[in-house]
Amino acid sequence: MIRVGSILVVAALAGSPCAQAAAPETSLTDTSLVGKWVVNIGECSDPNAEFINFLKSGAVESTRNGSADAVGFWRLENDRIYLNVLATPARLHEKLKDVNGYYPFDITVATFNVTADSFQGVGVLDDQTRYGKFTRCKP
Repeated sequence: MIRVGSILVVAALAGSPCAQAAAPETSLTDTSLVGKWVVNIGECSDPNAEFINFLKSGAVESTRNGSADAVGFWRLENDRIYLNVLATPARLHEKLKDVNGYYPFDITVATFNVTADSFQGVGVLDDQTRYGKFTRCKP
């Protein structure tokens, strides 16, 4: 119930006039999504931050502490990012920290509060729901 409530609160805030007053919202496009993004409160200059790099080819790479921890492919449809990645289960859930190897995962990220250099998203992987803020790193 908490997860559903959180999603509803996020959805309500995303549609509120206060949330949209800060910056005009736009939609992501394949072209605007391409690039390196720092996740949550990380700084682009911090090599230990979490980054996600969307390549023009449709490939995606997630890195933490300077090492790739998930790789795969992305596609964008109707402000949703669909990710098909190979990752260690520990990357996606603390309870699976002792599981070795790489496994395929499908993740959907519903985006909102999109501006030219940032967006917010709610990611869904099976029964997990997580919020994230993504800020573009300038080359």
